[in-house]
Amino acid sequence: MPEYKSLYRKYRPKTFTDVCGQEHITKVLQNQVAGQKVSHAYLFCGSRGTGKTTCAKILAKAVNCLSPDNGSPCNACDICRGIESGGIIDVIEMDAASNNGVDNIRDLREDAAYTPGDANKKVYIIDEVHMLSTGAFNALLKTLEEPPPHIIFVLATTEINKVPATILSRCQRHDFRRIPPEVIAERLNYVCGAENIKIEGRAVDLIARLAGGALRDALSILEVCAAEGADKTITFEYASKISGYFDIEKMTGLCACVKDGDAAGALRIFWDMYDNSMDCNNFCAALLEMFRNIQVAKLAEDPLRHINLELSEAKKITEIAEGFDAAEIMRCASLISELIINLGRYTVNKRVAVEMMLFEMCLAGDRPNAPAAQVPAKKPPAGARNFDRYADLIEAVSAENKMITPYLKSSRCVIDEGAKKITIYTDNEFKADLLKDAKNIAVIARCANNFLGDGYSVGIERQKPEGGEGSGNSIDDIISSAE
Repeated sequence: MPEYKSLYRKYRPKTFTDVCGQEHITKVLQNQVAGQKVSHAYLFCGSRGTGKTTCAKILAKAVNCLSPDNGSPCNACDICRGIESGGIIDVIEMDAASNNGVDNIRDLREDAAYTPGDANKKVYIIDEVHMLSTGAFNALLKTLEEPPPHIIFVLATTEINKVPATILSRCQRHDFRRIPPEVIAERLNYVCGAENIKIEGRAVDLIARLAGGALRDALSILEVCAAEGADKTITFEYASKISGYFDIEKMTGLCACVKDGDAAGALRIFWDMYDNSMDCNNFCAALLEMFRNIQVAKLAEDPLRHINLELSEAKKITEIAEGFDAAEIMRCASLISELIINLGRYTVNKRVAVEMMLFEMCLAGDRPNAPAAQVPAKKPPAGARNFDRYADLIEAVSAENKMITPYLKSSRCVIDEGAKKITIYTDNEFKADLLKDAKNIAVIARCANNFLGDGYSVGIERQKPEGGEGSGNSIDDIISSAE
């Protein structure tokens, strides 16, 4: 039974011209090989799946090929076939993630002193080079400074910031770009044709977008989708389900609800997605991406170029952006970001936390038709006045507990200096119960006493809207309306 190869291995480029989306690099390398002006050390940097290791192997074949074709390997001679199969020992691949010590580099230096066995050049490909220890980098530096004439180093990294400047200055650096979705889609169509995979055009575009600029990721997603069976067509819906992609139509509708202040509608959409196995962390990440797109549509001169969605979907985003104030978009994005940070730290019931975030997003702001979030004015107790440093208090509390910051922002605070008490008035029972938690009270009191001096206590009170219970601003009303 023949060995099965994954699609990304089977369709790995074998010549420089086959590499997708990196023409600014492959053309240079090809010209250097053709002109016999190959450097002794290269540094390939860029995100995963963009072709760094692939180009390194093509370069190794090209400099050793017996019948090169204008700087590209022929892939037919004994040397090319031997390198491709791993049978030529003069091309050494090393993973610095698991071989990152001084001893590993010392062994490499000792081996580098020997001339090649079958090839003209010994090529050392060190992947994830940023994971080498300080001692290992120092040991490698000596060889890079005075390399033997038969040695070529190709260092690959996804984190260029972790590579010492002493190494950077001794290598020819090439930055690999994320591959554009349209280029990935073209390659996917080629692979599907070669493998007789039936797939909808929208599904190809979806996979190309989900890959995030990494062709290897795109081929891996395609491979999972293709397991459905050769006689079945991969639909957009099936690709969405398999890849865990969020329903863009529902997410767009949810954003429209936030714009209009329709908390009931937003919750209803979230519940539908949650019941269909949408993970809360993934939901928040998807929602943040949507608000990023809305902000781009609001501010960019040519937003459709920068919104990574289908044209029809991108146009819906631009329509939503028209009804949003830029500052309000940022407020919503901040709420999402805070929840993403805190979901893994404090939140036990993630579903409730997301619901409260959506409720908060739908309340305040400069949007048309949005219900007011501020608490109606009420005569404070005798001797009390509004706390003029409430914004400073909120900022101080935020440094210790970001979770309760949004609930403080939508509340108001008065101070009774005679009774040495500050009272926070909020507009619904959920917020009041949350702020009354002993830990939250302790944080607020500690921060307040830093401004006012010791001895001040903190009270939390619910203040009903002037319209009574049926005003639509309480969480109970929102849930009841949605149900």
